[in-house]
Amino acid sequence: MATSPDSVLTTMMRTGSTVSPTDGFTGNTTRCDTLTYDYDIATSVICGMCFLFGIVYCFFGYRCFKAVMFLTGFIFGSVIVFMLCNEERFYTTYLSVEASAGIAIGIGVLCGLVTMLINAVGLFMTGFTLGMFLSAALLIVLEAFYHPPTVWIPVGIIFGVGILFAVLTLQWQKSCTVLATSVFGGAIMTVCVDYFVEHFIMVQYVWERFMAALSEPVCWYSWVILSIWPVLMVIGVVVQHKVTGRNFDHQEVVISRKKRRVHLYRIRQQDARVRQRHMMEERYRQYQDLYRPVRRFHGDIITQNYLQSLQNKSPGPQTPTSQTPTSIEPETPPSQLETYTPAHGANVTPSAPVVAV
Repeated sequence: MATSPDSVLTTMMRTGSTVSPTDGFTGNTTRCDTLTYDYDIATSVICGMCFLFGIVYCFFGYRCFKAVMFLTGFIFGSVIVFMLCNEERFYTTYLSVEASAGIAIGIGVLCGLVTMLINAVGLFMTGFTLGMFLSAALLIVLEAFYHPPTVWIPVGIIFGVGILFAVLTLQWQKSCTVLATSVFGGAIMTVCVDYFVEHFIMVQYVWERFMAALSEPVCWYSWVILSIWPVLMVIGVVVQHKVTGRNFDHQEVVISRKKRRVHLYRIRQQDARVRQRHMMEERYRQYQDLYRPVRRFHGDIITQNYLQSLQNKSPGPQTPTSQTPTSIEPETPPSQLETYTPAHGANVTPSAPVVAV
C-alpha cells in the first residue's frame, strides 16, 4: 500500500532524513512521473489563506504598513515556535500538532503586537526576514558547488545576512520595506503553489539547505515552482514603487498624527487662556462697579473738585491728589486785569474789565 506524501514529509521533518523522488510510490513509478491530488482539508485552507496574505504582502505591503508589521512578527514567531515544538521532545514525547499550533499561535500574536506597536522592532524584524530569504537563495545556489560539512555554516550565513539587512532596513526604511514585502509575499505564494503541486517537496529541500543535510535531486518542475519566486518579487517591487506605494510614506503618517495632537493641545491651551482672561475681566468689572463713585447729579463732580481745590490752598502738609475729570481754575488776581483803551475818536460804551487769558 502506498504511503501518503504528507505523512512522508512529516516523518522526514521529525527524523531529519531526506526526501527521494521515489518516496511514497511503488514499482517503477516515481514522484516526478505522477502528480498526486490527495490534499488535507485543513492544510489546503491554511495554504489558501496564506496565498491571499502573500498577494497583500507582495503588491500592497508598504501601503498596509501596520498590518504588514503585525503579520511579519506573527508569521516569524509562530513558524519558529512551531518548528521547535515539532523538533524537540518534552518528557520523552512529542507534542501533538494541535498543541504545537496553539503554542505557536499564542507566541506569534505576542510577536506581532510588538512589531506593530514599535516601529523600530518591526523594521528590524522585516529586514532580518529579508536576510533569511536571501540566505536561503544563497544556500540553494551554494549547494550546486559546495556542500557545507556542518550546520553552523548555514546558521552563520543566515544570521550574518539577516543582521546586515536589518540594519539597512533601519537606515533606508521605505526601499528595504518594499523589497522585503515583495520577497516575503512571493515566497509565501510559492510555498502555497508547492503544496498544491508536490506537497511541500521544494520546501523540504530548502529546509535541508538550512540544516546542511544531504538530499536527493528534486524534479524538474520543482525548479519551475521555485522560479516563480523571483518573478513575483520583481513584479511586486515594480507595482509597489509605481502604483501602491507611490506618494506614501509611513513616517509622514506618524508625523502628521503627532502634529494633529500638538495642534489640538495648542487649541485647548488657547481656549483655556481665553476663558481665564474673560473670567479676570469679569471679576475686574465687578470690583470696578463696586468702588466707582455714584454720580447722581451733574454738580456732584464739580462739588468734589471745588472742595479738593480748597483743600490744596489750605496750609499744612499736602498730599498728592489724583487727576480729576474737570478742574476749576483759581481766581484771577487784580494785577492781571487790564483796561481796554479804545482808539481816538471811537464811540465806546464803558464795559466790564476783561480778564487776560
